[in-house]
Amino acid sequence: MSRFKRLPPARLGTLLLMLGLVVFAALALIPLRGPSPAGSGAPAGQFSAGRAEPYIERIAAEPRPMGSVANAEVREYLVERFRALGLRAEVEATTAADSYPDHASVAGRAANIRATLPGTEGKGRVLIVAHYDSVFTGPGATDDGMGVATVLETARALKSGPAPRNTVEFLLTDGEEPGSIGAKAFTDSPSAGDPKHTVILNLEARGTTGPVVMFETGKDNSAFLSALSDHTPFVTSMSDEIYRLLPNDTDLSVFKKAGFTGMNFAVVGGSARYDTELDNLTAQRQGTLQDMGSTVLAATRQLADQDIAPPGAGSSTYFTVFGLLVSYPQWLGPVLAALAAVAIAVVLLLSRRRGVLRLRGLALVAGTLPLPLIGSVAVGYLGWTVLVMIRPHYAAFTFGDPYRPGPAVAGLVVLTLAVCLCWLLWMRRRTDAFAVSAAALCWFAVLALLTAVVMPGASYLFVWPALFGAAGLAVGLRLPEKSPWLGPALCAAALPAIVLFVPLLAILFPTIGLAFVSAALVFVVLLLLPLLPALLPLPRHRAVPVTVAVVALLGTALVGVGGARDGVDGRHPAQVALFYVQDADTGTASWYSGADSGRPWVSRYTQGAKSPAEKDVPALIGPGGYRKGPARGGSTSLPEAEVTGKRSLGGDVREVRLRLSSDATATALSFYADTRGTKLVDVTVEGRRMPGGQNRPSSTPWKWGCHLVAPADGYDVVVRLRGDAPLPLRLLAYRADVPAAALTSPRPDTIVWTASGFGQSIGIRTIDI
Repeated sequence: MSRFKRLPPARLGTLLLMLGLVVFAALALIPLRGPSPAGSGAPAGQFSAGRAEPYIERIAAEPRPMGSVANAEVREYLVERFRALGLRAEVEATTAADSYPDHASVAGRAANIRATLPGTEGKGRVLIVAHYDSVFTGPGATDDGMGVATVLETARALKSGPAPRNTVEFLLTDGEEPGSIGAKAFTDSPSAGDPKHTVILNLEARGTTGPVVMFETGKDNSAFLSALSDHTPFVTSMSDEIYRLLPNDTDLSVFKKAGFTGMNFAVVGGSARYDTELDNLTAQRQGTLQDMGSTVLAATRQLADQDIAPPGAGSSTYFTVFGLLVSYPQWLGPVLAALAAVAIAVVLLLSRRRGVLRLRGLALVAGTLPLPLIGSVAVGYLGWTVLVMIRPHYAAFTFGDPYRPGPAVAGLVVLTLAVCLCWLLWMRRRTDAFAVSAAALCWFAVLALLTAVVMPGASYLFVWPALFGAAGLAVGLRLPEKSPWLGPALCAAALPAIVLFVPLLAILFPTIGLAFVSAALVFVVLLLLPLLPALLPLPRHRAVPVTVAVVALLGTALVGVGGARDGVDGRHPAQVALFYVQDADTGTASWYSGADSGRPWVSRYTQGAKSPAEKDVPALIGPGGYRKGPARGGSTSLPEAEVTGKRSLGGDVREVRLRLSSDATATALSFYADTRGTKLVDVTVEGRRMPGGQNRPSSTPWKWGCHLVAPADGYDVVVRLRGDAPLPLRLLAYRADVPAAALTSPRPDTIVWTASGFGQSIGIRTIDI
């Protein structure tokens, strides 16, 4: 007789359920693998990673920050490439400035590259955007060399076929890294055109590997989401909701402020190498490049041949299922959430009338269900704390995600499972499978209603499990107690939960990193909740708690092994931040370190506990403060300020004209105003006006600031003030290195600069105007 036939019917149903869900989980993950890279011999109309990769090799040979010689050389090369494709390309150079309510303004001279593939009859325009500048620290092979290569190869593929109906424009912006200066310059210019008939495809990177994610849309996305149906990347409208709450910006942020709409694409895996010197050619993956290119080319072709409607199409909730795009009007979300809540309420009422469910038991289970959620947060927090104790250099990764996080993530997921099993073990004498299923559905219904109002793009994650669960609970009411299908019926919510949550978690873990892994573990609990009824009733013998203990030990071991094996070497260096600061007012020089990762090489320059540095160096605003130490030897660029004119504007308003500059090695200037005694009306940089007042939520006197990028030719600045009291200005000049004369030994090959605090020098001077 078969072993399966000897199983109790309920256990047989549970086994079949688990096997089926494993299959669904695997199928849900398959689309994240992406396409195989096409070689250079691929048909002309296809995107080929083999043809696009040489572009990256050329433009990512060295860092190319805005204003640098390398930046200018790459610009010339890109213009030549467009012209070789038969497109008219032009460089649009201008000064742009942008202001923000919560941090310093930014200004600079950007040189954008624009090429056009004219349409035959359509009134619309598809605008494909990537930025060709990089950070100072690294060559930016992925950020945004991959985006630039995608633009060029997409242009070639489109040019090889018939002319599109709508015009397709290609825009390579300058100065995205210091503050989307090129995008601001474009939206302020006549070239921006009509936002009402334009859809933007912005190509970005927030990592170096993995599948392409479409993580943000603009308004009225219902009009263009269908363009993703031919080659669908991973999409979720939840990411749109979350990104809206974050302080992060890309070029699309500037376009959206100017009234444009569109979609933002990026890769998010491998963030440990992002914006560092490790974002080089060896970090490139042809599969990732192919995924980006195939997605963008397919979307461009669809948009180029359809009517691009003016505003008014409305917004959609959208997500992928087995690699297919699912979308529906966002207004339908609250309707579905309400329908799910009503359906669950009706089933619970019927269950109570039939004596299957007691309200007291339901209240007990539902009231304690937050405990596993709280436990998952604790697991994430404690796990990260332990990992940083094992590997202090983890704390310096910009996104809290090291090079090899896999074992640690797996261990934290297993520990979260152990937390859920502990709760179930505690509840086994107080409840049954029906009550656990009903309580889980109550929580899904509450979350569906809440998100439908607060974050409508995320409501689908809870609506569909709630609807399936309500149907399953209704079926379970009609099944006999020993039916093999009772377990699957009570776990019906697990099917959409698996399909929706598993690929989301595969993207979420590398996106938020180990430092914020608690947020992802909460979703793990929500995924597991619909499965728990299948485990009841738990046998009442010692094997059950022993099994739970073994699961907990396995998770702990995975976390420990993950931390132990992820050491520091030449291929996986620690990341550190070190600043050399020279103060012309005091004649002193100092070292500052915000992230030393426990590396002895950094510790020899900075000592003691961390403390705030913003009062002396307004640019150093990192949370947690900085260690400081004296610097011996070395020098850096210093800011210079010349007052070129003063005049009264009537009343108590006066105007001061300045010429700010530094030597040729300076990469940027910034100035910060102490507005305690004088009101700052506004500031104009090269004809670009920025509002005064306060733009920095600082605890120091420096309440207003402005960052000037690439100051090789200096900047003319006009400051308008109200009152006669002098206005103190703290001037900073930056250089993208630290003086070799001040170092006691070269930087080891087991250390690289962090993305957010690279090794740079800052010269400081204070003046009154």
